[in-house]
Amino acid sequence: MTSGRPDPAPTYAQQQLRAGTTAAGLRHLLQYIQSEPAVGQALALIDTSELGGPLDEAGLQLLLHEAEAEHDRCAALAERDARRQEAGHLHGAACTCGHSDTLHTRHMTEDDRLPCNHPDCLCHDLAFVLR
Repeated sequence: MTSGRPDPAPTYAQQQLRAGTTAAGLRHLLQYIQSEPAVGQALALIDTSELGGPLDEAGLQLLLHEAEAEHDRCAALAERDARRQEAGHLHGAACTCGHSDTLHTRHMTEDDRLPCNHPDCLCHDLAFVLR
């Protein structure tokens, strides 16, 4: 879009070529899956509904990065919920440092801690006092 005008719609010939290329790639992948069922099983685990580009190495790397980040975020939030429940507190209860649990990181550290994000806090892990 260098001229400020929208790009012209692809022609039917261009769409035919793109669809043919996609179909050829899918046929090749299906042949590979038939000879290597583990590949098919692995692909069945992947939700590509949000993939906005080709299913190439870069696209798979992006999906992997996003899935790992979501896993880490959910693990930290689940840990936070479990700690809160064990202590008998409701959502948003304060940590022993006095800050809300929402101020603690949303990603667990490598040693499974949830440190406080408040700049002046020295709390190294989210902890609740049992009621």
